[in-house]
Amino acid sequence: MAFKHTWGLGKGYNIYKKEITVDWWGKCKELTFSILPDKPTLPNSLSEVKHLIVIPVVNESEKVIEGFINSLLDQSFPINQITLAFTIEEKFAKEEQARILKVFGDRVSMLGNLFVYIHPGDIFGEAKGDGGANRSWGCKNAVEDLKKSGENARNYIFSNFDADHVLHREYISRVTHLYLTTDNRDNHFYSSAVPLFDNNLWRVPLMMRIEANAVTLGVLADWAVSKGKQKKTFSAFSTSLNTLIDAEFFNVYLGADDTIFYWRAFFARKGNFDGICHYVPYAADAVEGSNYYDSHRSLYKQLLRWGWGAVDFPLSMKGFLKDRGEINYIKKFHWALRHIQDRVILVNIVFLITFGFGIVTLVNPLVRQSNFAYSLPKIMRNILTITLICLVPATYYRLKLNKPMPKDWPLWRKLIALLEGPLIILNLLTFSAIPAIDAQTRMMFGRKASNLHYTPKVR
Repeated sequence: MAFKHTWGLGKGYNIYKKEITVDWWGKCKELTFSILPDKPTLPNSLSEVKHLIVIPVVNESEKVIEGFINSLLDQSFPINQITLAFTIEEKFAKEEQARILKVFGDRVSMLGNLFVYIHPGDIFGEAKGDGGANRSWGCKNAVEDLKKSGENARNYIFSNFDADHVLHREYISRVTHLYLTTDNRDNHFYSSAVPLFDNNLWRVPLMMRIEANAVTLGVLADWAVSKGKQKKTFSAFSTSLNTLIDAEFFNVYLGADDTIFYWRAFFARKGNFDGICHYVPYAADAVEGSNYYDSHRSLYKQLLRWGWGAVDFPLSMKGFLKDRGEINYIKKFHWALRHIQDRVILVNIVFLITFGFGIVTLVNPLVRQSNFAYSLPKIMRNILTITLICLVPATYYRLKLNKPMPKDWPLWRKLIALLEGPLIILNLLTFSAIPAIDAQTRMMFGRKASNLHYTPKVR
């Protein structure tokens, strides 16, 4: 597993270095539409390819909004072919709308459309603190307004972002090129394999940085070796607007918006829905609170919210059982195994390695006298040695992917940042496991995702 992860990092990083140097809008203009695949879903020309981007907003600061807006307006893709929709929680609607319009200033006219919607805060049954209800509200209203203005949904690519995302200049052009050159384009989502968290990476406490880097490196390595098979939508992704409509937008009740969207699209497409990645990055915020304690508290609550994503296991199993042969049985089996790996093994493996033998000997002291008991220390030593060796290339790649460390940092702080790799064991024993177990335990006792933690963005 460690070797596979390291190999994926090397492969993914090399592709990333190549893709960020390409003029993807220039590549789009070189496309010959008459020979592109899947003609029924293909726009007639490049000028008819349009984007709908929906951003849910709670109470983001002007600086957070500014980062996304500036990166969007700096895209190589024509801005006048982009419709941007902000959907704001009712409680902060007046202040947030004023911030958005202030940041845009006279640049609003650069966009094809700018929509601002207000999501009511008192809709019965919606999961609070999760973006799904807000996203769904914005998407439904934006689609309705586009149709009223005579727009053809067939020409639109939908993109799901958060307010703190800062896009690489070629991001939208890369998604466009990938979308146009993909066969059965309605049956895929398109996602970056390089989600960075370096908007504030060097400002947050150690555990927040370890968690953020673990996500970046894990996603990059996994995409590089999996080629989209058994990959779910996460954070920023794109798909055809028709697929968004056919999937009936986002779930507003379960509290796991991007994870559950995958399964809505999966069943809408009769099991024929997979991911395709590119390597042009976007940057987001690592979890940060108002102080050291608040940062850790906020991280725990965010990971608890992510832990609710385990609801996709019963949801997908129910869909598999109801299926009448339209979905491939092998795909069902592989997804069942992936669920067990993600929701059971990966959550608990570090505890089993650390405390498993001690628990077994408490239950059965005779185990100490077995041959296995004598060979176990050697086995564990080898496993940990291999893991530590593989942390060396992981450290290299995370330093290459992220912004440089602050120059004014003292030497001791830079050394800690360089050597923080082995401390991932603390993350695995705490923030990577306990919130997931907490969420699953609450589910087991029938608790609902009613008041989840919306992670504030600090500037």
